[in-house]
Amino acid sequence: MFHNDRESLELDRLEHESRKLVAECKKLMAEEKKLKRETKLYPVAVMGGVLTAITAVAGLFFKF
Repeated sequence: MFHNDRESLELDRLEHESRKLVAECKKLMAEEKKLKRETKLYPVAVMGGVLTAITAVAGLFFKF
């Protein structure tokens, strides 16, 4: 009886560990997806900043 309880506890522990690893894997996959999306949008943000700076300089140049 004691041996079966020990095996059962060990199986429960392994199952819990497995579920924990699956959840962590899903979390990392979601983070990877987010980073890929941000990587694609980064050049757009940089170009927006550059365009704003050029517009500001041109506005100052034509104002005076």
